[in-house]
Amino acid sequence: MDEAARKAREEALTALARNALRHWGVEGAPLALHLQSENTVFRVEGGNGSAFALRVHRPGYHDLGELESEHVWTRALAAAGIAVPNAVDTVTGDPYATVPLPGSDETRHVGMVEWIDGKPIHEFLRERDDEAELAKCHAELGAVIADFHDATSRWSPPPGFRRHAWDADGLAGERPFWGRFWEIAGVSDADRARLLAIRNAVLDRLSEFPRTPERYGVIHADLNVGNVLRAGDRLVAIDFDDAGFGWYGFDLAVALWQQLDFLHRRPRFAVARDALFAAYAARRPGSDEVLQTVPLFLLMRTLMLLRWIEDRPEVGRAETIPGFVQVAFGQAEELGI
Repeated sequence: MDEAARKAREEALTALARNALRHWGVEGAPLALHLQSENTVFRVEGGNGSAFALRVHRPGYHDLGELESEHVWTRALAAAGIAVPNAVDTVTGDPYATVPLPGSDETRHVGMVEWIDGKPIHEFLRERDDEAELAKCHAELGAVIADFHDATSRWSPPPGFRRHAWDADGLAGERPFWGRFWEIAGVSDADRARLLAIRNAVLDRLSEFPRTPERYGVIHADLNVGNVLRAGDRLVAIDFDDAGFGWYGFDLAVALWQQLDFLHRRPRFAVARDALFAAYAARRPGSDEVLQTVPLFLLMRTLMLLRWIEDRPEVGRAETIPGFVQVAFGQAEELGI
């Protein structure tokens, strides 16, 4: 998308967001674009010091029922004492509004949650780049993930609850949720053949994983150091767009993936892993089987990102794909694949 097209789309989405405000009874409230990534997020000033995040969801990822189910789960987490942004219903009591996109025949689903004033963990790691801060942040993150999994393992989804699944098929089946990573362009035929062989082996292993409440349930699926905020004396998880059914080990792998040593100038993965695992195990005794699955899910995360990056040229990371392919090969070799 060229600059003119990007600007036109941004203006259309901003107009859509302004039109959406009436559904929450805050027409004309100050609104500012905060983030344009998978979804488009606006900060809305609600008066009396209140603020909200208005999320304009991208088309084709979730239908309205799946989005409403996201709010069902986050409300259950909040009821269990987990710090998450509170969802705000429309003036008619609906969790979402469907709003036309100006200048087109398209519509977008729009939701609103409370604004959380906090700083993402990754900012603390940038400001103080040492092992002590790395361990502290990942210990905090491990505790948060453990609390998520405890709450989920005690919760039963109500009738009609629908979210996608990060199961064997959703990760590496014929139609994986993030695409067929073994068919990426820009690498050799030999590399694609190796990726296919890895995919087949991973699929076989995942197909044998049990789905007991101690190991499998609704997960956030994107609890990386950018999606957890320090807000005062608490940690708050945000961005539940990828939440769905999956193995708990996948949540832990996503939390660790950004600390893999190949991404940094010096080794740091072991520090992050040990702190995360210790905090998680302290909150969830008997979780050894969950922790043992993390290396396979770290490989799976690398594989998934290959297609995610290729399908989003606007992200500007296509040059990383060959390197990530080699990383995946190394991870697979370590796992005997």
